[in-house]
Amino acid sequence: MNTPRPFKTLFMAGLLAVPMLAFNAQALNWDYANWSPTDVLTDSSGNSYAYFNDPNNWSTGYVPTDINTNDGNGVCVQFNQQIGSIIPCVITNDTQVGQLQLGVNGGGGTLIITNGANFVAGAPQGFANGVPNNQWTGVGFPTGPSLLYVGQGCTATFGSHLWVGQGTNNNAQGTVIVDGGSISVPNGQLGVGWSGNGGTNYLTLTNGGAAYLQTWAGQTLGEPNNNSIGILDIWAGSFVVVTNNQTGYFPVLVATNELIGFGGEGTVTWSYNPAANTTTILSVAPVTALTPVFSGQPTNAVVSLGGTATFGVTISNGLACKFQWQFNSQPLTDGNGISGSKTATLTIAGVTTANTGVYSVLATNTSNAAYWALSGTASLSSDSFNLYPVITINGIPGDTYVVEYATALSSQTTWIPLATNTLGSFTQYVVDTNSPLSLSRFYRVVQQ
Repeated sequence: MNTPRPFKTLFMAGLLAVPMLAFNAQALNWDYANWSPTDVLTDSSGNSYAYFNDPNNWSTGYVPTDINTNDGNGVCVQFNQQIGSIIPCVITNDTQVGQLQLGVNGGGGTLIITNGANFVAGAPQGFANGVPNNQWTGVGFPTGPSLLYVGQGCTATFGSHLWVGQGTNNNAQGTVIVDGGSISVPNGQLGVGWSGNGGTNYLTLTNGGAAYLQTWAGQTLGEPNNNSIGILDIWAGSFVVVTNNQTGYFPVLVATNELIGFGGEGTVTWSYNPAANTTTILSVAPVTALTPVFSGQPTNAVVSLGGTATFGVTISNGLACKFQWQFNSQPLTDGNGISGSKTATLTIAGVTTANTGVYSVLATNTSNAAYWALSGTASLSSDSFNLYPVITINGIPGDTYVVEYATALSSQTTWIPLATNTLGSFTQYVVDTNSPLSLSRFYRVVQQ
């Protein structure tokens, strides 16, 4: 996987090696708090930064917070180049502010959320003049370039709209990088270049990063025929979840290269879950020289009860790979007769009815985990029960499905639960070992 364009290193290795400041903020009724760092530190790579939770780094002399005071004005936190916001601001503790503006009064500003911190801006838990503070957030709005980075295990929640970029010129660029953390916009719109006259703005999700949105609009990635545009780039293991069926927006955005995966080299997919009323957007890694290629696939096996079954694969393009075998789309571990679950050859000793089902293996490039491939499937059955029914579940990974059976069909059919499965891939199989050939059964799959 190539590093996403806006990443620019962010000197995270150095940040994590620096001792964290204790959280000792005071909640005061300041209208505006401007980032003006004086306690500037340097990481091991020579990059400068300063901590949000240091009062010496604020024009107010106090750390700005907005935590349920209900006794005055909310706190608007502002970053601009004119008074020093060229120094990145680092948040390492749970933090809440009334409003966040990265890119005002001269533009610019970099905010890095790390160390598992939870950040909230403009949420109803804060107050302005006694009224719940549900404010918008700006990143590079109205002037950039500005950057918001959400690190591994961190969250950033925005009470109202999240505006990224959309200023009046190319300097209005805004960038949001979600690197293994998550962002949520539960009460408003996401606008990456929603309006404006120039600039390209980015939302990049990588290393399992997630974005949870209330809705999607025609301007979410830039208003049509506008020079200010937005690009959503989804990398390895990352996804976007949007409330309601939003799938109609995405084909055009893919065609215009505004909704992309793996820097434009991957394939973007989406699906609607009617039970949860959510649309999920994913990305599949490109098949390149870094992608494992199977030259030998696992094959079906029929063994006697108590016997031994073996499944194996080979990789043809010489890549060093890590392996993870799956049983009915769920990861396997060694033990109880299973061995080799993390190698190219899987062995099942002392086969029982519980081992019957479908096996496959995930091969991941050892040097670059963004490139992986899933083998074909192979079934294991026994010569003593290999004609038992197999129910195929075709669904959405992560969703849960219940297989039910009935012995007869009528206007008042009684359906009996057989198995509950949370899918690890788009297809999963269930073997009904309680149904010998002498019985007649009917099956259905119900999504929970």
